[in-house]
Amino acid sequence: MDNKRAVTELIGSMAVVYFAVSGGAMATGLVLAVFMIAMGGTILPMFTLAKMASGRDEIEDGALDFVMQILGGVLAYTFVWWQTSATGDMTWSGVAELGPFTAVASLFAGFLMMMVYDRKGAGWEIGILAWMVAAGGATISGAGDVGGMLVDSAWNGANILGVFGGMVCAALGAYIAIMFGETILGEEE
Repeated sequence: MDNKRAVTELIGSMAVVYFAVSGGAMATGLVLAVFMIAMGGTILPMFTLAKMASGRDEIEDGALDFVMQILGGVLAYTFVWWQTSATGDMTWSGVAELGPFTAVASLFAGFLMMMVYDRKGAGWEIGILAWMVAAGGATISGAGDVGGMLVDSAWNGANILGVFGGMVCAALGAYIAIMFGETILGEEE
């Protein structure tokens, strides 16, 4: 178990989700870029799931990364909720259901972001692309939505399907990008 890697995923996810909830799409992209450049790591659950599915990450390492990312999302959302609890302004407004738009947007977002991540690494390019796809309505950080459901007690079938379905669609898109790069474009790690 790599403690440094686990802490990187926790803090990175916490920062991205905090700014996604409190600052919007632009803040999400900028914070994601800064943390990926400064700390490394995958930070996004969709990247972690795709890397495990493709064999780039060992299951144990990927599972720990995933758990730390989700924990970071829950902690960030809890902190934002605590900050706004006096005013009552905070309610989770994440994915309410997995509709065709969310599924396709998340699939394309995962594909595009992994293509950039594979070619350019964790840099400012990923941040700009995250900003663009989040503004377009794609689910890129399922960790925040898990946190939102937990903190706001919004666990029901539609929300669970929406959040985890969106995360899986984004991860599937990222996995397809990895396979596309390796088989069609002939890239190797």
